[in-house]
Amino acid sequence: MTIVPRSVGYVALLVALGSFGPLTMSIYTPVMPSVGVSFGASSDSVKLTLTTYMLGFAVGQLFYGPLSDRYGRRPILMFGVLFFTVATFACSFAPSIAGLIGLRILQGLGAASGSVLSRALTRDAYSFREMPMVMSWISLSMNIAPSLAPTLGGFLGESFGWRATFWFVGGFALVLLVVAALGLGETNRHRSAALDFKSLLRGSGEMLRDRHFLGYVLPMGFAFAINFGMLAGTPFILQERLGFSPQEFGLIVLISVGGFTAGTFVNNRLIGRVPSTSIMLWGGWFHVAALGAMGALSLAGFEAWWAIIGPHMVLSFGSGFLVPTSSAGAVGMFPRLAGTAASWVGLAQMGMGALGTIAVALLTMAGSRFIAMPLVVGLLPFALLTVLSARLLRSPRTTAIEPHD
Repeated sequence: MTIVPRSVGYVALLVALGSFGPLTMSIYTPVMPSVGVSFGASSDSVKLTLTTYMLGFAVGQLFYGPLSDRYGRRPILMFGVLFFTVATFACSFAPSIAGLIGLRILQGLGAASGSVLSRALTRDAYSFREMPMVMSWISLSMNIAPSLAPTLGGFLGESFGWRATFWFVGGFALVLLVVAALGLGETNRHRSAALDFKSLLRGSGEMLRDRHFLGYVLPMGFAFAINFGMLAGTPFILQERLGFSPQEFGLIVLISVGGFTAGTFVNNRLIGRVPSTSIMLWGGWFHVAALGAMGALSLAGFEAWWAIIGPHMVLSFGSGFLVPTSSAGAVGMFPRLAGTAASWVGLAQMGMGALGTIAVALLTMAGSRFIAMPLVVGLLPFALLTVLSARLLRSPRTTAIEPHD
């Protein structure tokens, strides 16, 4: 069985590769309190298992893209998915909270391969003009697994224990590894022995000096800081302070994740009709408005699930609205170094995401009598930066590199 580029099977593979990183994070969040009970660990220690996963994911972004530009997508993908599979099954046998924290770094390193290479494989098969529409459809499809994952994670946690979430994800990765090994050929048309790491570093420098590239990458990174900060904080608010079970938490989170799906769908309908700059700015303002509303409800004394999840749905809508455009714009600008560009996109996502979780964890430790204020105070600066960084797209291009195929 051969998976032909631009075919339905190829798109399905791109969706699966892009999904297993977010799936791993989303399926785990409902069982985080259970992990603490199992190991007798504090909530702050358990939150570190999410932070270290994202740090590993962020660091991994630096390697897979450039290596795939130099040596090809297929061998680097095989290594990354295999590494992820082994690390995931190892997490299921973690003997202590310290052991799980360490193993989650390795799991994140492996998970980065899917995120980076799904974008690079998309750029290999589609033109710059096709990228925004294709990425919008892929992002819409990719939301199915992460949106269902909290519900599935809650069910697995209550029925079989928190380790079952790692068994499920490890099995998914193993199937994906076999499918890719049997069906995926090499797609990197620009791979060349003359492409050395000095050239890759020079290309990275050109990207980071390009205001348009940064105008696509930075807003996405700040948006992910907000979303990951919410993922780190909401399980403990809803379960420990409001008394919901892991399974109930998973069902409630479906509402907010539905916002991301709706935002992606609206993005898909507006591509080609509305300028990219406007899409990015509007997406940022949704984050600002949502966190402002959450803060107002918290200060007014509302301690209810809807006062958290309602604004979360709005900010998720904003993220879904801007992510396809930002990802397609950044990776599409550099077809010969699509893997390297995808690495910087992923690094911004996960690096900023880790900062978001750290900000929420620190403010949660400080404490507040207002239920959502640690989330609002920790994440509102990122929302403002989402809007400000999107304004870079209004500036003239600052390098000689132009998008081409």
